[in-house]
Amino acid sequence: MPTQRPPAPAPSAPSEQAAPEALIRPAPGPAGPSAGAREELRRRLQGPAAPLIERVVQDEPEACAYREGQVARTPLRYQLRPLDGAAFDRSLAGGDRRVGRMLYRTACPSCRACEPLRIPVEEFWPTRSQRRVLQRNADVTVSTARSSFSEEKLALYNRHKQERGLARSDGALTRSGYEGWLVESCTETVEMVYRVDGRLIGVGVVDLGQRDASSVYFYFDPDEHKRSLGVFSVLMEIAWLKSMGGRHHYLGLYVADCRHLVYKGQYYPHERLHGGRWWKYTQGGADPAELIEEEP
Repeated sequence: MPTQRPPAPAPSAPSEQAAPEALIRPAPGPAGPSAGAREELRRRLQGPAAPLIERVVQDEPEACAYREGQVARTPLRYQLRPLDGAAFDRSLAGGDRRVGRMLYRTACPSCRACEPLRIPVEEFWPTRSQRRVLQRNADVTVSTARSSFSEEKLALYNRHKQERGLARSDGALTRSGYEGWLVESCTETVEMVYRVDGRLIGVGVVDLGQRDASSVYFYFDPDEHKRSLGVFSVLMEIAWLKSMGGRHHYLGLYVADCRHLVYKGQYYPHERLHGGRWWKYTQGGADPAELIEEEP
């Protein structure tokens, strides 16, 4: 693990001496500039204020969905303007995920188990098991387009959630809920659509930066579980980004003791963010190698 930096020294207590403005007394003679004129001069000297680009819309502790008994905190930051590709790459490198027009990253009070995970696509090589999944799905047609809504996709999404026991409530997702999560975005977002003989069997939603991509969500036909479509979709996304000359494909959060998230560690090599740094993990390697420098 990287050496922890010593804490910054605490700021010194403010002086009880009066502020300089309070010590100024007007000299006899012509009146000085008005308060409005002084404020205008101050604004000119300081330059224009930085534009507001995001607003925190939710920041409340809640029960962790991944680890029983833990308290989670994931502030949601609504993006007031679209992010360009380079800005989104930087957000991903800092540990951000997207939901709708909001970004978030974990800021839990007492747990650091969630680790953002990414695949360096040029270095990735599928395992023997993953190659068998590719062969098993040789009849699948994959197309890519801008993320959009259809009743066909919504029906498949709800089947996926309900039949696989992933829904947190009995209610089905509505069109507005689907669009608010998987279509509306603060960056470029595409979908990879999986079909067999024209029949929809899966949809993967992917966010795009300038050089990187992030897997948002993948849902599939529960009747096709023997195809291992979750694995297949990751392999297709990696291959697609590599063909585009991309750099990193982000798979979201990895939690070692959560069965819903631990599978992400089966793609090698991969890199995980913890302690403020990215660390590389190779297959069979006991000790990760620290990535000290990160390209912008």
